[in-house]
Amino acid sequence: MRRVVTAGIGLVAALGTIGITAPAQAATTAGKDFYTDYGATWYKGSVSFSNQTVSAYGRISTSPGSGCRYGAIIPFVGTREYAGAKTPTVCDGAYTEGSITSVDSVRGGYTSVVVAIFAVYPDGTAEAVRTTKHILR
Repeated sequence: MRRVVTAGIGLVAALGTIGITAPAQAATTAGKDFYTDYGATWYKGSVSFSNQTVSAYGRISTSPGSGCRYGAIIPFVGTREYAGAKTPTVCDGAYTEGSITSVDSVRGGYTSVVVAIFAVYPDGTAEAVRTTKHILR
């Protein structure tokens, strides 16, 4: 009887050691540079993918008379689009620089991201006027 119990405990301990592991997680990638422009507005920086999010650090700059614009990231898993993030709106010669991070956390991380410049119109609506191609993880 003693052998069975000892063997049982040893087997449970061995299986516990082998069987319980943390799920594989995607590593954070090095920053991937991006640049896009629309007229006299440009957005330049880098995107980084982490275990569950994607973020961009960059600068969006407008020139006098260009109207109002903001930069955005739009993350994807395969062909499925998720909620992104946007920079503060800048107008007519202003610029902003900083980091933005995707709204949703996706287990395993995003597979790609599109960076965009949006034009903001006087009625408050906005439209993507320029996008990059998909930037892969």
